[in-house]
Amino acid sequence: MLLKIVTTVITKSKSIMKIKALIFAVAILACGTAFAQETNRDENGKIKYGAYETNKFFDNWFVGVGGGVNIPVDGLRSGADVELGKAALAVDAYLGKWIDPCFGIRAGWQGVNSKTDDVENDFSYIHGDFLWNVSNQFWGYKEKRFYNLVPYLTAGLLKTNGNDFAAGAGLLNKFRLGDRVDLTIDLRAIAAEADDYNGESGAIVHGAALGGLAFNLGKTNWTRKSTTVAGYAAAVAAAEAAAAAAKAAKDAADKKANQLADENGKLGAENADLKDQLAKALANQGVPGYEGAQAVYFEIGKATLSATEAAHLETIADVINTGKADTKYVVNGYADKKTGSAKRNMTLSQKRADYVADILVNKYGVCADRISTVANGGVDLNSNPALCRTAIVTAE
Repeated sequence: MLLKIVTTVITKSKSIMKIKALIFAVAILACGTAFAQETNRDENGKIKYGAYETNKFFDNWFVGVGGGVNIPVDGLRSGADVELGKAALAVDAYLGKWIDPCFGIRAGWQGVNSKTDDVENDFSYIHGDFLWNVSNQFWGYKEKRFYNLVPYLTAGLLKTNGNDFAAGAGLLNKFRLGDRVDLTIDLRAIAAEADDYNGESGAIVHGAALGGLAFNLGKTNWTRKSTTVAGYAAAVAAAEAAAAAAKAAKDAADKKANQLADENGKLGAENADLKDQLAKALANQGVPGYEGAQAVYFEIGKATLSATEAAHLETIADVINTGKADTKYVVNGYADKKTGSAKRNMTLSQKRADYVADILVNKYGVCADRISTVANGGVDLNSNPALCRTAIVTAE
């Protein structure tokens, strides 16, 4: 029977065969060229396959339209001659979705005419198809592959003279024109049961060659699970590295804080010792009012106090404000005799005395009438120059 059909097809219509041969030639040439050029390999030269992440409902949909020819083959029954029909207009429209890069489904409608030597029928085929992308299956998924070979199985309702169940197979050739558009060549054959006028049952085959365009909707690419896992692993590694860096920074900050606390304790002890030395030096040199004298210390060349030293002025102000209201005080300013000229030291000692008096009056509320200042210039109280860069508040 198959030989009979083939013989009839070859001899019945040379023009139809030329069209079909051209379509097959284009498809085969494109297929061979695409397979020769397309590669999808990892860094070791091995083809990469799935698994792939499950796509969302609205991802990887496609809609397509096409046009071409329907060619019926009749007489596939006992004792009948096989008849190849005439080429008739065909149109096709469909909507589908790829479940993963290798398998998809679609639903569509094919029409318009079916012609034999004696009869012309309206042709309508409502079908559902199961698609298999063998390019992705055997050569690995590649987003920008130019050519994809997609055989499929089809089944549905065929309407010519009546309504019959039909099933068959096809070959969808996809040529990538862009991220959203593919050129398609769809070659399809379906078979259905048919009755002739003598009541004999048999089969009728409808072949179709359709060219058209398919439009991709939603997300159009795929992500391998291995890629996703690698991305998650990289993110976890980055987070762990950031956490380790933060911990190291915290440990370093804690260590620095402990060092500063130790240094602050040492400086406090040194400051107390310096004040004790200064009191003894003042007593030895007969400075008036040294008993209970309060001193603050300046850095070399400065006429303003550090925050630590300035804090002592609050205590001094409390002593003055809570003491006898008629007691007056003198702020004696000093500079280091071993540093700077005599004129510079005199000016600097006056600025230091004025600075302390200003804070006592304007910040801590000491009555201005109870405060006076004296500039003593550069002095050499003892061998430690730091003791000379000072302002001393004494009672008159």
